[in-house]
Amino acid sequence: MDPLEAQAEEICRRLAIDDPSFVEIEAKRRVVPEDFDEIRSFLMKRKGVRHEKSAFFFDQFLDTPDMAIFKRGASMRLRYKKNGERVYLQYKGPGFLSKGVLYRSEFSTERLRDVIMEESHHDIVHFADTTVKRILEDHSTPAMWRALRRHLGEGVIRRITAAPLVCVFQKEKFEVGGERVFLEPSLDRLFAFHVAKRAPHPLSTFCEFEVEVKAADNDLERKLKNLDELQEFTRELAQRFHLPAEPLDKYHRSASFFLKRR
Repeated sequence: MDPLEAQAEEICRRLAIDDPSFVEIEAKRRVVPEDFDEIRSFLMKRKGVRHEKSAFFFDQFLDTPDMAIFKRGASMRLRYKKNGERVYLQYKGPGFLSKGVLYRSEFSTERLRDVIMEESHHDIVHFADTTVKRILEDHSTPAMWRALRRHLGEGVIRRITAAPLVCVFQKEKFEVGGERVFLEPSLDRLFAFHVAKRAPHPLSTFCEFEVEVKAADNDLERKLKNLDELQEFTRELAQRFHLPAEPLDKYHRSASFFLKRR
């Protein structure tokens, strides 16, 4: 067996998924908020780096009342794009770190039509005529369902009724490389809120820099061939601006802060 093929199989085994096209590979670094604009300016001017877009959107993270998804190292979120006009449910399974690179599975539903934003007194998201379980049943791909059952189990899936965190994003997205395989650096500023019983209250504000390796058709072996480029690009920026490694994803970094305080 080809070494890259064997490596891809081992990654899928560790992530408990069947299809390598659902593997996400990225490196994450913490950013001091005061350095955000300077890093953005540096990337704008750096040779070979293209600025793709500046975007604002928000996520509402879903979980069980006892935070079972959080405890399993996974995350599930409703992502609102285009001022809330386009809504998707995304799931990321438990991952693992190796040599500063995070490997995890990533799945997304098609665009949701039955979850909307509305003005209300109790929340910022209204589930019009549905539940999380119904959304998963109606909109998930078979691969996503298999991953959910393996990672969470039917009991946890039935109990996903809470939405404890809301994160508002300012994202600067860049691109490095060609059409078949490329790096996707992004600089994120997040405003995270915990949705309490009475009202949402500020949770934390933080910034991150991350670099994901992308490939045509989500070809995992092609991504693995470019790990050196991902690590070198991340290392260069981290040394220039002193960016410590960030082992946690956005959900666990935000929620951990809240759980510690509680």
